[in-house]
Amino acid sequence: MTDLDHLKADLDYVQTAVQRGRRDMGAAPMYYLWAILVAIGFALPDFAPRAALPFWTVAGLGGGLLSVWLAHRYGRNMGVRDAEMGWRQGMHWLASGIAIGIAMLAIATGKVPPDTGAPLMLALVGQAYLLAGIHIHPPLRWSGAVLLVSAAALVWFRIPYLWTGIGLAVAVALAAGGIAAQRAARR
Repeated sequence: MTDLDHLKADLDYVQTAVQRGRRDMGAAPMYYLWAILVAIGFALPDFAPRAALPFWTVAGLGGGLLSVWLAHRYGRNMGVRDAEMGWRQGMHWLASGIAIGIAMLAIATGKVPPDTGAPLMLALVGQAYLLAGIHIHPPLRWSGAVLLVSAAALVWFRIPYLWTGIGLAVAVALAAGGIAAQRAARR
């Protein structure tokens, strides 16, 4: 390694340490992407139930891949090169996605009735978002909390268009997170 390479590595380390010390709110476009996907996807059980599973299969995978790209671009634009943090974030979302996928598969194959599985799946999603808000990007706590409360609502309430209402509430929380991320990026 040349002296210039060492200097670059040292400067990357300092930049990463400084960025880690700030409140990282995440990439605003990711919040908006998921707000749109959630608003559409959560309305499907109320208006087009058969389309919900195919939608989430495509939107979950596609949105996840697009989120990886957006996160990489965000980190590059912020000047942060922290492979370890990127790996931990990636593993958080991959593990969460696998758990959610298992719940979706159990419901889709009839192993778990939808009325039982849906609140549990929503609780898994809520936990993933809440923990991401605690450990990664603080605005995700809001949508995580809304998702957990919504999971409980699915257990105890049978009201028309509940899924649509939940989707709108989560979308608003995600959009608020996007606004907070945009404001933080301007500072």
